[in-house]
Amino acid sequence: MNAFLSTLWANVTALPATLRSGMHPGVRGDGDSLTLRMRRNFCFHLHPVQVAARTLEPKTTLGLGVITLALFGVLAASGVLLMIYYVPTPGGAHAATQDLEYAVTFGAFLRALHRWAGHAMVLTAFLHLLRVAFTGAYSRRELNWTIGLGLFLLTLGLAFTGYLLPWDQLSFWAVSVSTNLLDYVPGVGGLLKRLLLGGREVGQAALIRFYTLHVALLPALMGGLVALHLWRIRKDGGLARAPGEDPDGAAAVPAWPHLLLREAILVMVVLTLLCFLAAFVAAPLGGAPDIHNPSNPEKTPWYFLWVQEMVGYSAPVGGFAFPGVLLMGLALLPFLEREPEGAGRWFGPPGKRAVLVVSTALALFFFVFFEWAFMDPAVVSWFAARPPLVRDLLNPATGMLGLAALVFAGSGVRVRSTRTAFLAAIAVLLVAVVGFTFVGWCRGPMWTFFWPWEEWSLVR
Repeated sequence: MNAFLSTLWANVTALPATLRSGMHPGVRGDGDSLTLRMRRNFCFHLHPVQVAARTLEPKTTLGLGVITLALFGVLAASGVLLMIYYVPTPGGAHAATQDLEYAVTFGAFLRALHRWAGHAMVLTAFLHLLRVAFTGAYSRRELNWTIGLGLFLLTLGLAFTGYLLPWDQLSFWAVSVSTNLLDYVPGVGGLLKRLLLGGREVGQAALIRFYTLHVALLPALMGGLVALHLWRIRKDGGLARAPGEDPDGAAAVPAWPHLLLREAILVMVVLTLLCFLAAFVAAPLGGAPDIHNPSNPEKTPWYFLWVQEMVGYSAPVGGFAFPGVLLMGLALLPFLEREPEGAGRWFGPPGKRAVLVVSTALALFFFVFFEWAFMDPAVVSWFAARPPLVRDLLNPATGMLGLAALVFAGSGVRVRSTRTAFLAAIAVLLVAVVGFTFVGWCRGPMWTFFWPWEEWSLVR
């Protein structure tokens, strides 16, 4: 008995040390080196022990990957809490959302946090994709670029499927308009629409499918691809760099505390700003959907407005050709652009950056010219009377697509650089996407253009 008690007491007194060694296998009491601590730490799976000093510079990545990952974490946590109250039926969805907004303690804050985090994640994922493209960070990292592009498409899918769930007038008709755009995709468009909606229009089948995609299938895919994306960054040696640049050279610094501490501060800043926004700006919630009285104007979510605006000019070009060329170009970018020079640096080699400035200026000029011309009533009347083929060839969407092709060929021949040619074409298409999004956002009743400071009116 005495041996039992003495053994038990010895184990109790040694409990703090036992807990430490048990929860941190391999820890030595006499202290460890930085390398050993990093190798035992989970962060070792995300970062090497040492990183290049330029990794710490804000301009290198702008922190967009970390911000996007933090927003995904916020969405996952707040989404689980929202699921407790949500009822995925046409009769219960809007009522449950109203309860969250007006009856549940902190429900309005939680809804706003989830909504604004979702919108922010679409924006930061888009900017992160552009950052990788304009720094040539896809060079020799074809697989991870493809994974990243897939993650961006999943982000759009998560945002879109979540848009319907409040089941109010705005979300109902926004999703109706968005899914109708699939009709313009040749071959598979109709099938995709039926798969999403479970029929020809938004209803019970569409709501339960969107809910399942939003809370189960797409998050699972997102989580798996995020893990694979981070693993590939680690396997590829961290941030992209020019060939011959040594990441462990004299300019290398320990990842802890230099990089990890900066990332932690950035995450805290993002969470603080997001909480302030959710506390003071409520998530919108309209009335229950009226299937017999469409909204005027009927608009897609903001991240699809550029497609809707182009479809107004030409359904084949705006609904299929332009998005298809853009997506295919991004998917093939690291396979067709193989120049090592300037990898990891903004806008490629310094001597060729002027081409991007000229290309962007040309894109801005022609976009404004095209839109100005097609807002003239005489041009609109003439355009409406033309045959479909003429309308498909002569419109702002086709014009910007043609300009991107000309800029691609011209800049490539002029500076003899595939990277500069691709970046110049991406700059033109980026101006078009942002421009069409802005014009679509300014559309009012009857799809009439109103400047942001103008009041909507049915008569112009």
